[in-house]
Amino acid sequence: MKKALYSLLAVSIIFASCKKEEDEVVAPVAPSIVGTWSPTSAAVNYSASMAGMILMDTSYTTTSSDPEWEFTDVKFTADGQMIMDGDTIQYSYSGNVLTTTEDGETETNTCTVTSTDMVVILNDTEEEDGMTLTSNVTINHIRQ
Repeated sequence: MKKALYSLLAVSIIFASCKKEEDEVVAPVAPSIVGTWSPTSAAVNYSASMAGMILMDTSYTTTSSDPEWEFTDVKFTADGQMIMDGDTIQYSYSGNVLTTTEDGETETNTCTVTSTDMVVILNDTEEEDGMTLTSNVTINHIRQ
């Protein structure tokens, strides 16, 4: 009788611990930044001010068909390397934040990635000779 009870208990445990694959809940996979991305357009804003006075404030949009286009393809590898213009930079991407490290300097930028598009927002403010220089650049990319 004990053997039958143990066998019944063992079989019950086996069936209870097994799940059908269709019943499993799979968490959605976040889009990956790994791959080669080609810039298609950029919205640029530069400004300079001194003692609260705006000396320069210019905004423009440029595309890859413009003769002055200066943006190049960027490749992100699975091992944390970002390759652009022949230079290799360490990167990490998490929670829409792209962090790059080059020559001991770390920079963080907002970066939104889908399966086909990537938008990187670069913001920089510098103080030089009493002047505040600000640049904001939004670069749109497509996956190659």
